Amino acid sequence: MDGNPVLLAELRREIAAHGGRITFARFMELALYHPHGGYYTTGPERIGKRGDFFTSVSVGPLFGRILARHFQQMRAEMEGFEVVEFGGHRGQLRADVLAVVPDLPYRILEVGDPLPAAFTGCVFSNEFLDALPVHRVVGSQEVYVTSDFTEELGPLSDPRLPRLPAGYRTEINLRALDWLATVAGRLQQGYILTCDYGFERAEYFAPHHATGHLQCYHRHTKNADPYHHIGEQDITAHVEFTSLMELGASLGLETVLFTDQAHYLLKIGEPVIREIVERTAGQLSAERQAIHQLTHPGLMGRVFKVLLQRTRPAVSQT
Repeated sequence: MDGNPVLLAELRREIAAHGGRITFARFMELALYHPHGGYYTTGPERIGKRGDFFTSVSVGPLFGRILARHFQQMRAEMEGFEVVEFGGHRGQLRADVLAVVPDLPYRILEVGDPLPAAFTGCVFSNEFLDALPVHRVVGSQEVYVTSDFTEELGPLSDPRLPRLPAGYRTEINLRALDWLATVAGRLQQGYILTCDYGFERAEYFAPHHATGHLQCYHRHTKNADPYHHIGEQDITAHVEFTSLMELGASLGLETVLFTDQAHYLLKIGEPVIREIVERTAGQLSAERQAIHQLTHPGLMGRVFKVLLQRTRPAVSQT
């Protein structure tokens, strides 16, 4: 156990105030988002070559160029369109999109920011849900974290948490469901476009995933120990998309598309990619490398998924 000393002290105070232990979800929330020492709220640049991990945005501007094309298609369908991006960090994707569509209304919201009462357009996120705090469940019990940063099991803290087979361990992202319910309730008309790594339910809970999906990243090295480099490493878990689609349907959202990133980018961005391929034929270029990185099945193309949901049109009364 090591990490940011200010954060470690804050964590121990919180644990003591709650009787000697807190849920893993609360530990993860503090480790990532505490204002004094949280991974995302303090410290140096986290994404890219100088950070701890790469995203589709850090590969280069191609991802933003293709999204700009999709946002333009959505914008043509409705008045008052704007993009509301969750987890935009330093705003690189916004800059890439606005380089193509300078007049596109585009705002960024982070965890804890106040939300607008209502909006029309597209709620967008890229690797946002995977960084929301998750509960860890083992069989019919939940993982709690003690003051010496070891784990012990206790009763489930939320009735929505499932009871799993004995010995099975996984992560449950209730915060992602809460987020979807909140934004769906404020989206008057438009789309929710979610890009993240994860699986549908059958794969997420498959026997070969019986130890869960939690991953930690520190200086581009992956590990499975969230109690190492506390406040100084990223903690993530794959997204279970089936629950998002089911909840969306119950909230009046229609699933328009669910596919992997490669198929999404090759479909939406076909003219952009074709132009690059033709213009740079026979050359080594950053643009061609970006296409490869974003779409190759062994890189980002398959593990990253894209979920597109939209509000259902109101039924006219005659």
